[in-house]
Amino acid sequence: MSVAIRPARVEDVDDMRALINGYAAEDRMLERSRDFLIEHLRDFVVAEGSSGFLGCCSLAVLTPDLAEVRSLAVRPEASGRGIGRQLVLACVAEARRLGLRRVFALTLSPQFFERCGFVLTSLGRLPEKSASECPVCPKRFACDEHAMLLHLDGTVPEPLAASEPVGYTRLFLGVEPGGRSAP
Repeated sequence: MSVAIRPARVEDVDDMRALINGYAAEDRMLERSRDFLIEHLRDFVVAEGSSGFLGCCSLAVLTPDLAEVRSLAVRPEASGRGIGRQLVLACVAEARRLGLRRVFALTLSPQFFERCGFVLTSLGRLPEKSASECPVCPKRFACDEHAMLLHLDGTVPEPLAASEPVGYTRLFLGVEPGGRSAP
């Protein structure tokens, strides 16, 4: 099956929303409104095959140094064919084109992002994300996602320390490394 990765268009919004919100209903990603998708349409790429829309992904630039891969979703019947990887790599290529230094993703599937070259990190190493968006996230008090980081200059991010907190919940609710409550 031949797959093309291209910039999203307005006519993709309904397919993107249905796919993303289907996964959101399973608590696998955050829901996105039609207005959000239209407002951020330029951030999205889509995968398209002979049968039509297969998936989507976005690159959200947070700072001149950092972007996030978000809303990665592939139709269940098309999974396992490398489409998600192609979408992520398209976002990474765009981050390089923009001159960014780092790209990260919050995910329930860290092994997938490891296969794309990302490494596990602490959300505490991404204060741009944790300060701006985590406080308003509906999962902020029960965050189960892993932060995955890719340096675009070819260096490898420092490995996660065994006692380092991973998610927003542990990072900001008074739990110190090692699981002890903060004073």
